[in-house]
Amino acid sequence: MGMGSRIDAHEKATGRTAYAADIALPGLLHAALVRSPFPHARILSVDAEEARALPGVCCIMTGEDVPDALFGRRVRDVPILARGRARFAGEPVAVAVAETPGQAERAAGCVAVEYEPLPFVADPEEALRPEAPAVHEAPWAFPGAVVTASDPRNLQSRLVLRGGGDVDAALAACPVTVDLTFSTPAVHQGYLEPQACLAAVAPDGSIEVWAANKSPYRLRAQLAAGYGMPEERVIVHPLPVGGDFGGKGAPLHVPLCVEAARRAGRPVRLVLRYPEDLAAANPKHASRIRVRAGADRDGRLRALDVHAVFDGGAYAGFKPVPSVNLHGVESAGSSYRIPSIRLESLIAYTHTVPRGHMRSPGAQQVVFAVESALDDLARGVPVDPIEFRRRNLLRSGEPNPLGEPWREFRGVETLEAAVTAQRPLPRRSGMRRGVGVAVYDRPTRIGRSSLCLEADGETATALVPIPDTGTGAHTVVRDAVSRRLGIAPERVRVRYATTAQLPHDDGVGGSRVTAGMSAAASLAAERLLAQGGTGRVTVTVEPGDAHPVTSCCVQVAQVEVDVETGRVAVDEIITAVDVAAILHPASHLTQIEGGVAMGLGFACLEDLGIEEGQVTAGHMGVYTLPSFRDIPRLPVVLVEGGIGIGPDNVKAIGELSNVPVAAAIANAVADAVGVRMTRLPITAEAVHEALRARERP
Repeated sequence: MGMGSRIDAHEKATGRTAYAADIALPGLLHAALVRSPFPHARILSVDAEEARALPGVCCIMTGEDVPDALFGRRVRDVPILARGRARFAGEPVAVAVAETPGQAERAAGCVAVEYEPLPFVADPEEALRPEAPAVHEAPWAFPGAVVTASDPRNLQSRLVLRGGGDVDAALAACPVTVDLTFSTPAVHQGYLEPQACLAAVAPDGSIEVWAANKSPYRLRAQLAAGYGMPEERVIVHPLPVGGDFGGKGAPLHVPLCVEAARRAGRPVRLVLRYPEDLAAANPKHASRIRVRAGADRDGRLRALDVHAVFDGGAYAGFKPVPSVNLHGVESAGSSYRIPSIRLESLIAYTHTVPRGHMRSPGAQQVVFAVESALDDLARGVPVDPIEFRRRNLLRSGEPNPLGEPWREFRGVETLEAAVTAQRPLPRRSGMRRGVGVAVYDRPTRIGRSSLCLEADGETATALVPIPDTGTGAHTVVRDAVSRRLGIAPERVRVRYATTAQLPHDDGVGGSRVTAGMSAAASLAAERLLAQGGTGRVTVTVEPGDAHPVTSCCVQVAQVEVDVETGRVAVDEIITAVDVAAILHPASHLTQIEGGVAMGLGFACLEDLGIEEGQVTAGHMGVYTLPSFRDIPRLPVVLVEGGIGIGPDNVKAIGELSNVPVAAAIANAVADAVGVRMTRLPITAEAVHEALRARERP
């Protein structure tokens, strides 16, 4: 169904796309931050006299100069600037505002802050112990908090999900069980564009914002809630976003820019340098996950118990869901028939950088743990891991372990497609080859969104509420309007609407954009045709407008392991995906391949290296993202003919192929050399140590 090139391709290729850092307003000032070097410290004094005297400096602000307001996506616990104490290394304690970025940075460097270092806790399990230093005095009192005074004082959130019978009794009755604990590190989203925002405040106190933020309407609501003002007094201008992957949905430094603009009486822009983004934005939650699973002698799963502890960092305000947890936890074992299941996820406050969402939040961590444990369980039966999955995968019409029914579930078909595509690769001298498989499924749902469509019979213009984060969302809208109105794609324009121009949008995320935007565009075109094909219509689509469906992804990894050094060479990752209609084949393929590359980084390369509360991989010379040379062969197999959602019969793809990669690689390493890697990333040093540990008496 693809209709040609991306709508944004030419402007991006020629450098004409304007991101947040490119927006310039008359009288624009620039901001730079003063950050705490300590994971936990009392702020004793701030001396800004030297900084204020520098050329071009407009003002220096500390926590005492800004409102005592709190912000966040669900829980409001994030201050504009640290007041009284800093709770993580990198937390902003002051801001310098000047005529140029260089002047602002020089001024920030001249601000002298006196600190009293305080005891801190940087491990989430230790943070939940009664004797741990408190990150916040009363976290249950924050607006939107889901904890109580009787909970552990550093608890951000607890999520418990159950299905079927008694898990402990079922495990006790199983003849074959595994009990393994896995850990994953904090990982950055790796977007190209760093965090950036610009704010202007009118004389009447109304606010305008331009930001690298994927959810303009939710940002408007978050700012209004934090300031206690009506939403209509906040206008957010959507912009192209240079990559998101979950990391650009929070207010972050927008309230700080608002206060700087209010103080200066001029618009203020803040653009982070990448080391700041790495050390102090909102990376993926580190995790420690215990998996207990049991099967019978026929290789049938009988029980699964998952207990996960995530490091939430110093603030909970970077998670948007009502549970203030990670919805990817629900994917633990979701593809299988499991009569008894219990999933528990705890997120702890620590004195470390706050954690936010990243592409399939929580799913990468949990699927790595569960799919790795299931491989060991299969070998304990014993049965081939592929056959084990074949026996236990859901079939169409069956509910998942938590009781959600799927009209269609094509796990077996997707597994067979992946396995059929796998061919033995030649083995290098001195290396041992292994093959590993992993499975994941993810639902597709429609969020609430709106769209305005204007047409004159020859051309059409769609006003949309969402930014294009690089995925091609605006191309989806263009093509849907073109198909429905019967006009050439080049005669369809897609323009951003401010939050004052359309009713609502849930923002980019949850793999809902293609389904939601194509549904809105199709509905608008139908209504326009009903009135003669010209004029203007505004439509809103709701989550209940379509039944949910799920998509399966099966990956087969082939690796070679050098038993002398531990080096792992990932030679191939086959990705089989259960698909419905594909609206833009090139964009669809790049989502799959890009997801696999991101999964490879999580599996083998990336780690922010948080030690003693400090991010040690704080620049791109140390933090290792996968490059082109790291990418193996990436065959993609599409299992076509699936039941999708909405008028175009689509299934989500953006948060699918990144998830099973780590487990597939870990299972391939186990197949090659017989050691179970329970900690990411899977480096040569880690594999070498595991091999040597096996040899010790």
